[in-house]
Amino acid sequence: MNCSRYLMTTSLAGMLSVLGAGCGKDNPQGPTDGSTSDLSMPDAALAGAFVRVHYRLQGGGDTTLWGVHFFGAGASSPVWGMPQRFVNKDDFGAYTDVKVTATGDAPDAWLGLIPVLCNNGTCQKDVETSARFFDLAKSPATPNIAECWITQGQVIQITKPASSGPGYKIYRPKEFIDLGDGSVRLMFRVAPASTGTVGYGTDKAQLDQQVAWTTQDNLNKDGLIVKGLTPGTLIYYQINSTLNGMKDQSAVLDLTPISFSTVANAGDWASWGQKGVMYQLLVRTFADGGSPKVAADPDKDSGIDPATMDGVGDLVGLRMALPYLKGIGADAIWMTPVFKAKSYHGYDTTNFYDLDPAVGTKKDFADLSAEAHQQGIKIVLDLVENHVADVNPWFIKAMDPKDPEHAKYHEWFVWSDEYENMLTDKHPFDPTSVIWACKSYMCYHQIFGASIPELNFRNPEVRAEMKKISAFWLALGADGFRLDASKHIDQFDDNNSIPLSIHGTHVWWKEFNHYVKKEVPRDPMAAAVILAGENRWDDPAVYKNMVPYAGDMDSQFDFPFRTLLSNFVGGKSGDDVDFVKYIKTLKTDAANTGAGGNPNHFFERFLSNHDLDRPASQFSGAMPLDAVLKQAATIVLTVPGMPVIYYGEEFGKMGKRAKYVVTESYDHDEFIREPMSWLKNLSFAGDMKTSWNIDFLKTNSDNAALALGVGMCKAPNPDYPFIKFMTADDPNSWAAQKDDAGSLYKYYKKLVTLRKANPLFTDPGTELTMVQNTADVYEFRLGGVVAKNLSVVLSRKSMPQTISRGGMATDLITGKTATSFDIPPYGSLILQ
Repeated sequence: MNCSRYLMTTSLAGMLSVLGAGCGKDNPQGPTDGSTSDLSMPDAALAGAFVRVHYRLQGGGDTTLWGVHFFGAGASSPVWGMPQRFVNKDDFGAYTDVKVTATGDAPDAWLGLIPVLCNNGTCQKDVETSARFFDLAKSPATPNIAECWITQGQVIQITKPASSGPGYKIYRPKEFIDLGDGSVRLMFRVAPASTGTVGYGTDKAQLDQQVAWTTQDNLNKDGLIVKGLTPGTLIYYQINSTLNGMKDQSAVLDLTPISFSTVANAGDWASWGQKGVMYQLLVRTFADGGSPKVAADPDKDSGIDPATMDGVGDLVGLRMALPYLKGIGADAIWMTPVFKAKSYHGYDTTNFYDLDPAVGTKKDFADLSAEAHQQGIKIVLDLVENHVADVNPWFIKAMDPKDPEHAKYHEWFVWSDEYENMLTDKHPFDPTSVIWACKSYMCYHQIFGASIPELNFRNPEVRAEMKKISAFWLALGADGFRLDASKHIDQFDDNNSIPLSIHGTHVWWKEFNHYVKKEVPRDPMAAAVILAGENRWDDPAVYKNMVPYAGDMDSQFDFPFRTLLSNFVGGKSGDDVDFVKYIKTLKTDAANTGAGGNPNHFFERFLSNHDLDRPASQFSGAMPLDAVLKQAATIVLTVPGMPVIYYGEEFGKMGKRAKYVVTESYDHDEFIREPMSWLKNLSFAGDMKTSWNIDFLKTNSDNAALALGVGMCKAPNPDYPFIKFMTADDPNSWAAQKDDAGSLYKYYKKLVTLRKANPLFTDPGTELTMVQNTADVYEFRLGGVVAKNLSVVLSRKSMPQTISRGGMATDLITGKTATSFDIPPYGSLILQ
């Protein structure tokens, strides 16, 4: 039935009433079932305003099998899986008309469009885009119909595309990757099957050298390498391209290659990391030190008033909590982003040179760093180089052609062109998604969502800016950076399997590592700057993907190890739980310089973080849970690498991605990031429907006798004020466990003390040997040349068992010396 598309979003009763009324004359839509449209009404007679969406495929195919989902601009959105089909043929491909009511020049008048090919509710998506009736082409004969044109995988066009021939223009002529050795990899884009040359030289008027490409070269994938340049010397160049007699030429451009080398020597490496313990926290939910106040000079004045608490953690509170962190054995603090950002979590930066005013000023950061250093604790900032917020001034200028700095900042991001089929660009972790988003008739690269555009590291200005940012914070006292989404810096090189020596991601991190270690002025007594990468692959079977990053940065987070540990706690056996075999293999492979590795590289090993379910929730079905959590902590704190403790983990704090109420459309990360569990007795405020949050003022008052020294925090996201896993009587807290010798908290402190007292746990030369891997016991040995061997014995049984030795041994956990040891269910021994 031809009116069926209007029925997609109606209720059953509504559908019946519409069906009974029949189809109105104002419906120009065709059928959804593939049948032929019987629309005979002239376009000019259509009542109302319509956006006519033209669509054509690349590489052939039946356009009428495709349809469009739409939303906004007063349109009646179709139900997902039932798109409005392109049933009307034309010389472009096919089209359909979408009725809209928002037709004026208004910011919210956008009509969102997603071309799709659906089969039984499963849809193949093209890139989501949008258009406004006001902006589109209209015929004087049919002013109520505004037209736009979409070629599969390309940016929407608001004027009808020319059909005279293929594109031949040069795009992105200024982009290049500096290889650091007097070579550059030019990354301009040209028509496939074109030929051309790049003339270059030191004299702008005489480009006396040349490099060429042929029809067989895939420049849009490989780039064009120019060798033999002198670092620090200005080079001029000009691009000439030819396709079937059509020619294009760039302006005479310039670049200055720089020199950098791979940081390889052990003395330049942040080796202090593998001898220490990292503690991860969110400043907003860790410790409240006061309320924000206006600072006359943020460089010299604090932005926090300690007289009044606001329930939001800040840098002053964190500084006051340093004795706690020192007491648990933290050698470094990794704080999730504290820069100005669009969202509470900070991973969508709006200003890299300033702080979220809720956490303090640059003065507060400098004070924190200075006091942390006095206590032997280093500060690691979470630096999100890969992307920014869509409200970052850089991106706002990039999107606005009227802005005087548009030309500069537009080149700071990655835009599609007519040689792109955005539909076919592989998403790194979601095969159903595309890595482009479209807005204002431009499409930009994104991986984590349209609100987080990716920066363009093929632009030397972007690379220089990131160096400048790092130097700024190092000067204020930072000791290094956790590099968020570090493997995604040049996703296209990954998709195209570009060799490591010229791969944009790896070349950049080598350049950045060289800069922070060799070029940023540092106190001669300061420790080497640490770079810790988030290069995430969870599957141990693909662990080798991490190896090339071992030559780029000091360390990276070992997600496959966590998977093996989860398997272990979950009761699996054999290779699925053999983390010792995995660690030994990874160490050998990561030291292979021929594969991009470095023998000085080390791995951060952890149970959870701000993106992952907390172990107390993840393993909640395992009993006894306390023993399981202690055993998991034993593993992390006795294997090589740098252990990372996620705040509250030491108490068995609960938390996982979840819905607060079952009607919500998605799970919330906020529940992994609930406030630090300082106190046992908590008070709550709210009605559990519109808000259920920590009543921080009453909680602070009720617990004043504990003299905690900092204030209790509330839910991290002010726009989502719900607490799910914390309770009024919280046994998984500092106050509940601080005086309990058998608590998880005391066990963590003991393990950290043992780790620091025994070089075998932290010496990179320590050899691991798996002794037994059975259904009852997993045992591994740590051996070295300067210390006695240690054996870590892990019971895998739900019943007590006895472990016997051939001679006297001492359990470092209990201090008992004997030849046999009774080990409780899921218990652990560290035998010397």
